[in-house]
Amino acid sequence: MPVSPLPTPGARLLTALAGAQLLVALDFSIIYVALPDIGASLHFSAVALQWIVSAYAIFFAGFLLLGGQLADVFGAGRVYLTAQLLFAASSVGAALSPSAAVLIAARVGQGVAAALLVPATLGLLSSAYPAGPARDRAVSVWGTTGAVGLALGVTAGGGILAVASWQWIFWINLPIVVVCLLAAGNAVRSTTAGPRAPVAAVATCSACAAVVALVLACTELSRARPSLPVVAAALAVTIPAGALLALGQRRRRPLVPRALLRVRTLQVACLVAALYMASFGAEFYLVTLYLQDVRDYSAFAAGLAFLPLAGAITVGNTVAGRLAGRLPLRRLLSTAFLTGAAGLVVLALAVGAEAGYLPAILPGLLLSGLGQGMAFTGMFITGTRDLPQASNATGSALVTTAQYLGGSLGLALLVLFHGEQPATADFVRTFCVTAVIAAAAAPSALFLLTRTGGQPAPVSRPDQPSQHRTGGHR
Repeated sequence: MPVSPLPTPGARLLTALAGAQLLVALDFSIIYVALPDIGASLHFSAVALQWIVSAYAIFFAGFLLLGGQLADVFGAGRVYLTAQLLFAASSVGAALSPSAAVLIAARVGQGVAAALLVPATLGLLSSAYPAGPARDRAVSVWGTTGAVGLALGVTAGGGILAVASWQWIFWINLPIVVVCLLAAGNAVRSTTAGPRAPVAAVATCSACAAVVALVLACTELSRARPSLPVVAAALAVTIPAGALLALGQRRRRPLVPRALLRVRTLQVACLVAALYMASFGAEFYLVTLYLQDVRDYSAFAAGLAFLPLAGAITVGNTVAGRLAGRLPLRRLLSTAFLTGAAGLVVLALAVGAEAGYLPAILPGLLLSGLGQGMAFTGMFITGTRDLPQASNATGSALVTTAQYLGGSLGLALLVLFHGEQPATADFVRTFCVTAVIAAAAAPSALFLLTRTGGQPAPVSRPDQPSQHRTGGHR
């Protein structure tokens, strides 16, 4: 998949990093088609069932900044190993869950492990590959496994349920963890920690509390009958926690370095990442719900229907990796989001006409998959290109935090649009909304990246300290 073969040590490390990204993305989406079986087996109430998904997403988004800071301070390699072990232990707990409460607690553990794993993975990737073509190729491979993992999760979930019980959607994580740890080997254990600066405890706890409470409020509002006391309590925590975070940012050791927040490419990456998950991320939910509830697809058939989407995403990731060093990032991102938005429009038209899968739904999946594959790789290349070396993991965590916060807000908005029992007209409307959100990312990338030129940053010499640069025209 890379433009040219990577060196053997780099290929081995990249296998470990890409496998970790696959694990995180897979566990986010694999759960969807298994919800009915899990609910019947563990006697979930209608209110508690949605927490199987929400527990993972909420704690993933809430602890990402903490994961980024820990990776920068204690070393991305150590955090990577710890996160993999925590993910394995939580997966075993989920598979052996005797009750709803235990399963939700295990999903919380998976979310925290994912929050530690993603910034550690990106920190290792940024340290191992210098800015430029080598890193672009590595991010392309890493992005392929992440974006495909979201689509493959639905397919894998349907396939597993066709031959085994729902517990195997968690057991499948263990061989992935083993492969990642074996591939990492000494390449991860040999990484060094950063300066032993104290962790910004107050700012860290405030950020986690604010993000968790905000996502909790959005999740509750997405329900057909939200509990207003829960929403009010969540917002009551969000406001003071956010204020403490703002005060902490003004102190000597802020959670997010102030210089990092001024990196234009990182700002744009966070914005388009939020729009990405609010549009393309919601597509998985909408297509799964439409195929199973309206078209009466089985879980296995719905999973198979997602295979072309996964293939298109792979192509999009590869295309973006090849174009990243030749095309300005603003053009790459705007083209990607407009392509994906066109695919969502095709899906809306197909749903409205009640057309068949092959003549209408399949073209929409292929077009939207191509766009979102390009966008996924493009936004992470943009976000990591100009990061100072000492803040690689924290900056990467900001992009992923924005991504999943955007997904939570977007899903809450879409559920409000289509209601508790959506009909065909409701799905047409929600697909159109996702297309508008995706299209909004195109001008954002095109104009906000103009000041940097959206070009690759110059590569620093090994004997020079890393410093912030903005890309210029070659």
